[in-house]
This record gives sequence, structure tokens and C-alpha cells, in this order.
Amino acid sequence: MNNNLMMTEQIIFTLQLIQIDFFTAFGLFTFLYFLFSIFIKNPIIKKVDEETNRFISFIGIVYLILWIIGIFVQLNVLPQEEKTELLNRMFGKYWFGIWIQPLLWVLITQLLRFKAIRKNIFLRIFFSILLMISIERMIIITIMFHRDYLPSSWTMYNEVDIYPSNLALSLFLKVIMFLVSTGIFYLINNKLRGLKLYRENNN
Repeated sequence: MNNNLMMTEQIIFTLQLIQIDFFTAFGLFTFLYFLFSIFIKNPIIKKVDEETNRFISFIGIVYLILWIIGIFVQLNVLPQEEKTELLNRMFGKYWFGIWIQPLLWVLITQLLRFKAIRKNIFLRIFFSILLMISIERMIIITIMFHRDYLPSSWTMYNEVDIYPSNLALSLFLKVIMFLVSTGIFYLINNKLRGLKLYRENNN
């Protein structure tokens, strides 16, 4: 039981990590890409954009798999009464509260596999906004700007201080880490393709 609880916590943490450090970072990168592409006409920038789209599509699949595993693990851990309540929420009158947000993220990341969508500025920007601002974040932002809340209490997910200076630095670092992750993904893919070609040539 304890192992299942730990696994559930790890899955939830990983899903939040993907949301904040990958989906959000990709959205920010998209805005920066279109901004820089106006002034800089360089094929390298386009290549980087192509790789980030491939990477975020892969991350979307990872997110879906983890989300599904998390649901099954949680159903296995919860007592019967809470399990029944969760199933009612998943398939009952307000089912969309559970399904829409994660499936929307997965759908967006998979649509980016298509070149026509990747090249459409308006769709890319719209998708980036949807990846960056979830329903939960919209609620958090609304609460933060409520008159009863002071600036000293402005935090997001109880982790990210959203004072303007710290926010800018945090977002910049997220984009950098996203690009580093994309680079690692690119190198691994190239290595795997090289191994595949090597085996094909030697068979």
C-alpha cells in the first residue's frame, strides 16, 4: 500500500513537472521563436523549432501514459467508498472536469506533428496559450488578484514566487532547460537512428 502511495505521489509530481517545465516552456519558446524569426532569418532557428515540436509531441505521449497509469494506481490505492466517488466523477455528470484538461494537452501536442499546423502562426500561438494557461492556473490567477490577497502571498503551486523579477528569471530558466532537454532528445534520436542504419547495413 505504501509503495502504491509513493508511486501515486511520484506520478503526480512528474505530471506537474511536465505541465510547468515542458508545456509552459514550449508555449514561451513559441512566442520567442515567432518574435525572433521576424528579425532573424536563419535555418538553424527553424531547425530548433522543428525539434522542439517533435520533443513536445513525445512529451505529450509520456504525459498521457503517466496520467492513465496514475488513474489505475489511484483506483487501486483508494478505499472502496473513495474509489466509487472518483469513478462517479470520471464518468458522471461532471466528467469533463477530469478529462478535458489532460486530453486537451495531449491533443494539442499530437496535432503539432502536422507541418501545416506547426507553420500556422495563429494556431501555434493559440495552442501555446492553451498549454500555458490551464483551468487550474486561471483559477489561481483569479484568486491571486482577489482583493483579500496581498502581493506577499502571491505564489503558484506553492513553489514559484511570482514577483515580476523572480517570474522573469524563472520563465527564462524554464525555456533554457526546455531547450537543453530538446537537445538531449535530438542527440538520443540521432544515436538511435544511427544504430538502426548500422544494423540494417550489416544484415
